[in-house]
Order: sequence, then C-alpha cells, then structure tokens
Amino acid sequence: MKKIISALLTVALAVSVTSMSACGDKKEEPSAKNSSSTSAQSSEKKSAAASVDPMEVSVDTDKPKITQAQIDELNKKLTDAQAVPTFTSSAEKIVGRDCAKDLTVAVIAENSGNSYHAQLNRNFVRAADRMGVKSIDTPETDGTVSKLNDGLSEAVKKKNSMVFLSGDIPKDTISSYIENAQANGIEVISAGSMGTDQKDSYVDYTVPIPYENAGALMADWGIVKTQGKLNALIVNCTDSALAPTLFRGFKAEFEKYVSAGEGNCTIVSGTSIELGNGLANKIKSALEVDHKINYIFVLDDGAINDAVSATIQAGTDVKIVATGGSSEDMDFAQSGSIEMLVAQSYEWTAYTMLDYALRLSGGAALPEKIDVPFRVLTKDVIKKAIDDYKSDFDGFHEICFGDAFITGYNELWSY
Repeated sequence: MKKIISALLTVALAVSVTSMSACGDKKEEPSAKNSSSTSAQSSEKKSAAASVDPMEVSVDTDKPKITQAQIDELNKKLTDAQAVPTFTSSAEKIVGRDCAKDLTVAVIAENSGNSYHAQLNRNFVRAADRMGVKSIDTPETDGTVSKLNDGLSEAVKKKNSMVFLSGDIPKDTISSYIENAQANGIEVISAGSMGTDQKDSYVDYTVPIPYENAGALMADWGIVKTQGKLNALIVNCTDSALAPTLFRGFKAEFEKYVSAGEGNCTIVSGTSIELGNGLANKIKSALEVDHKINYIFVLDDGAINDAVSATIQAGTDVKIVATGGSSEDMDFAQSGSIEMLVAQSYEWTAYTMLDYALRLSGGAALPEKIDVPFRVLTKDVIKKAIDDYKSDFDGFHEICFGDAFITGYNELWSY
C-alpha cells in the first residue's frame, strides 16, 4: 500500500515543523532554460520564482527493511567518498591562452566576505591570471541586493564580456539588473545554486554542480549509521535556491532505503533571517517534541551553528550532518561538533568556472558532465589528512582535495 503526503510551502512561511514518513518540503525554482536566448520576459521569471508547488512524497508502507547487502553497498560508497577525489572530465581539449586573451570577466559572489567565496574568488583570479585572461573583477558584496546590483552595474560600465553570479543568489530580486547586463551584450552565467538536472532561467548559462550527490551522501551516512532506522530532522532554509536541490538527493535515498515502519523525517523550515536569530530554538523544540530523532541534516551551512547550539540546549547527543565549503564548516567537522561534512572545494569549483568561461569565450563546446566532486569529511578523516601531509599548509582545502584537478585542467587547456 502506498500513501501520498503533500506539503505546501509559501514564501510567507516563517517556520514550520512537519513530521512525516518521508521528507517533502520545497520551494520551486525557476524553470529550466535550454538556450542562451535573453528574450524571456521579466514578469514570467518573477512569477516562476514566486509560485508555490505542492510536493507529493510516495511512501510504501509495505516496503521491506533495508538488507545488510544494501547497507554494505552504501557503506562502500561512503568509504570511497572519504578519499581524495580524482579528476575526470568529458570535455574536449582547448588552447586556453587563445580563449583567454580577449576575455574580460567579473565574478559577483553571493557574499565576498564569506570565507568560501573569498577563497573561490582568489583562486579564480589566480588561475585566470595564469591563463592570460585580459581582466578579472571580483566586486565586494555582502549578501544584500544593492551590492549585487552594484556589481552588475559596474560590469556594464566596464563592458565586461562575461559575468558569473556565484552562490545562492536570489536572482528574482536582481532580475532587472541581470537583463540590463544581457542587453548590453554581457553573457551571465550562474554557478553554485543549481544541480546537474537544472537550468537557471534568469541567466544565459548554468555551471551544473552535482549538489544532488551531496544530499544523497548525507542521507546515506544516516542510513548506514542507524542501520536503516533513520529518524531524521531536516533543517531547511526556505529562501535558499540550493536547499531544494540538496533535498532532492536526500529524499531519493531516504525513500529508497528507509521503510515506513523503521524511519521517520521531520522538517524544520525557516528563512535566512532566522539563521542565528531564533532558529536554534525551533530546532530545540523539534528535538523535544520527538525523542526518536537520531540525526540532524543541515541543508544550509549558515544553520550549522544553530543546530549545534540546539543540541547543547536540548541536552541531547543527536548527531549532525551538514554540507558546505567554508573554512568554518570544516572547523565544525575537525572539532567533532558535527559528525560529518559533505565538503565542496572552492578551488576546484573556481577552476571549473574558469573552464566554462574559456570555452564560451573561445566558442568551444561545453562539457556534458561537470567534475566538481564532494568529499565526506569527519574528525578522523581530517586528522589523517593532516598527519599524512608532509609540509605546511594554509587550510583544509589544500590537504583535503589535492591537486589532481589542477593537473587535469592544465592538460585540458593545453597549458
């Protein structure tokens, strides 16, 4: 027998706690776009961003319990994901310096003061300089709409040929400035908020990063650690474009391996305004309502501290799993404040973005598959990485992701 669970999420929703046999809470993202045409109307884009969509989750109440063979298979997947990633690419070789010579690009990050974006910008500039990109701008941003708009206006003023919008930027709030840049002949590219099966209708191109894989790894960890008896608490940020993508990967694994009689899922949804400002109390309340919760999954790394604080306040040892790429995120993993982090490398991401820029500038085909891996990091994995590293290092990214992608991209770019 199957039952359908529907959850309706609106932009006006401040916070909700919903208990169900599988997870289903989602803000609809802009519809996919299959070409680089800039003729889409602003009103249509805003309507897509503001609409709501009921999400149906099918739960098979007769599904058998997870088998030991399935647990072993997931455990191997997690073990493999703890290793330093290798580089793979489906892209054709290009002459990077030829593609770079006339390229003027701006990278407008969600918040350039955030350590992840600061390092991503620094590494993009370093790699782009090495390839001979004519000019690179990384305007200062602070997460506010005005600063993002200032960055786009400056790109128009400088007549950049290309702009990257990096991170979880609410593009509906800056859509008129995006359209103005496009009208002035600037190609606008989105990176860092869409999965591999999505296109961002606000921009010309999207760098598809497999965030669904990160969400799946989060679920797999909880499933293996609880032997399929996963009673999950999802901490979701309703105004994050990225959270639903992570959630899809989590949901697919949860529904595949957790039977209705063995596991459960509770969702706490809040806005970004509540990060560090009351969200911990909401998480604490959820933990106090349901003492069966054995894992917390954080879909927005800005909420990690809220989750940690909530467990301390509730006096519980419920484990926390999160995803992110900043130095602070890795500090949480190294200290053991969270049990596991599905980490993304800012430097690897920067090289992938540059690869996109070079190919677009040179008229080369874009790769069918983007190679931006995630690594499963725990306190023990990080300690071993530090112990095995033979020289000084500036940060965890250097030792946790290696340099195979640098060698790989150098070869792809004929450098």
